[in-house]
Amino acid sequence: MKLRGGVNRYFKLDFLERERVSLRRAFREILPLLWLKAGAVGPRPELKSVEPEPVLFAPEGSNFVVLLDETRMGRLLKSLEGRTGLSQVFIVTDADESFKTMAQDVREVAGKANPSLAVAVVQLYRDYLLNFMINKNQDRAAGHTDTQGVRA
Repeated sequence: MKLRGGVNRYFKLDFLERERVSLRRAFREILPLLWLKAGAVGPRPELKSVEPEPVLFAPEGSNFVVLLDETRMGRLLKSLEGRTGLSQVFIVTDADESFKTMAQDVREVAGKANPSLAVAVVQLYRDYLLNFMINKNQDRAAGHTDTQGVRA
């Protein structure tokens, strides 16, 4: 991947352990994917292995935010007030209907500080396998739910 200023950046593509992913212990590993999906703006954020997984991840100098605990929606909305340059908000939840309401609230608050940008609100399922599985729609339609791994 070539970044601004002609700098090449390489990422290691690897399989994640299914058990670790299903126990919601893989945020650290998918964080570079979220950064890339948001456009790779600012320095690539990292969580050190000794740091606990946060309920809200809002890296400085970046254009994205991740809410990992949907019960902290108020905290997310407060963090969005006045935050400019925002283009992506990821919300981890399995509740599809609740997500629609949360997304609307996020767009209202984030839109005030980012009127010229359309802030994308993306649902991430708690089981990260569902977000990054290859051919997940075809597998669901065929009734297959077992996967051997997920690429990150």
